[in-house]
Amino acid sequence: MKVAIIGSGAMGSLLGGNLARAGNDVLLYDIYAEHVNAINAGGLVVESTNGEPITMHPRATSVAGECADADFLIFFVKSTVTRAAAEEFSSIAGPDAVAVTLQNGLGNGEVLAEFFGADRVAAGVTSQGATFLGPGRIRHAGTGPTYLCMASGGNDRLEPLVRALESSGFETHIEPDIDNLIWSKLVINVGINALTALTGLQNGRLASFPGTNELMELLVDEAVAVARARGVQLTYDDPVAVVRDVAQKTATNRSSMLQDFDRKRRSEIDVINGAVVAAGRKLGIPTPYNRAMVLLVRTMDRVHQEAADAVKADGGES
Repeated sequence: MKVAIIGSGAMGSLLGGNLARAGNDVLLYDIYAEHVNAINAGGLVVESTNGEPITMHPRATSVAGECADADFLIFFVKSTVTRAAAEEFSSIAGPDAVAVTLQNGLGNGEVLAEFFGADRVAAGVTSQGATFLGPGRIRHAGTGPTYLCMASGGNDRLEPLVRALESSGFETHIEPDIDNLIWSKLVINVGINALTALTGLQNGRLASFPGTNELMELLVDEAVAVARARGVQLTYDDPVAVVRDVAQKTATNRSSMLQDFDRKRRSEIDVINGAVVAAGRKLGIPTPYNRAMVLLVRTMDRVHQEAADAVKADGGES
């Protein structure tokens, strides 16, 4: 079995590196040439949750065609480029390859299904946390279970991947209902990501401040109200407690949205808090706090884009 990681930033590198370390056939794909070159030259250095650096040796590439013989393609690209990545890799993947999304937010599985077909797509969520430190180096910032589900049934097809992830040290389960799975992770992202991006706080510090602690609860409550109106059965009983627990278990992590802000890249706000706002609008459920997060993050996305455009206009000098 061969696994290709499509989008090998912090989380993609974490999973891919550990899969390779456990003896699995893994290929990390990423367009960031410096990261790919660093991995191939000296390995992937992963700072473990106890601070110990571990060097892993997955293969890495920026050539999409090298992933053509993969049995599983695990997508970790930003949701803003899911469609482009799905179109590219569906054209080269084998007829039996399964595309797996472990991305944040709503809608990625549906996009993959447009290109791969629903019977070849799986969706998943993970509570693992990772931070990108630089080319060839990441930090494992928190642990938690991973859940997977085929989009159209037939979860037995996922058993080889589940075994591989388990052998790599990742607690992994098959979840029978894909909507419950995605919304359960979305609620967690809603409570953490935008708040960390706007404040610059690591996950574990959100509950330390009365303002962010209260906002976390308000954002989660709105998302839960929308999920319940949609008939979603969350995979936990106390959403706010779970979000706080995940934040603490990934205490030193800079969320993916905060890392986007660090790099002045466009965020995934539209498929996280924005997805709650859109669904709430259709159902007639007010979501003012999530709407505020969307407006603020979109503003910062525009500020970051303007800064990037100015750098380009100056010939690449900041």
